[in-house]
Amino acid sequence: VQAFGPALAPVGTVAFLAMAAALGAGSGATFALVAQRTPANQVGSVTGVVGAAGGLGGFVPPLVMGALYGEYGSYAAGLALLAVVAGAALVFTLTGVRAASPGEGRKPRTGHGRGQRATA
Repeated sequence: VQAFGPALAPVGTVAFLAMAAALGAGSGATFALVAQRTPANQVGSVTGVVGAAGGLGGFVPPLVMGALYGEYGSYAAGLALLAVVAGAALVFTLTGVRAASPGEGRKPRTGHGRGQRATA
């Protein structure tokens, strides 16, 4: 059984744990930014879209890379495609995303929602 094969190298184990921690920190920052910049009544929907996009980003590229490697015997085409997508995302970020001051998207709650009582 492969699981009982060669022992993990300590340096590799520490490196993978550090990568996992960094990815987790980045994910937390992403969802915190969504909560800051999105109107309160849309946070759940936007969080779902961001999570779905991240899931697709982790699922589709390996399939495309594998298909391109199988077709051409090289990762060059797949890496070029990833570079084009990253460039398009950069252009969109620089031109299509307007700058907002922190907290601009959040609107204070007014009125009385469910379970809230008026105070005098």
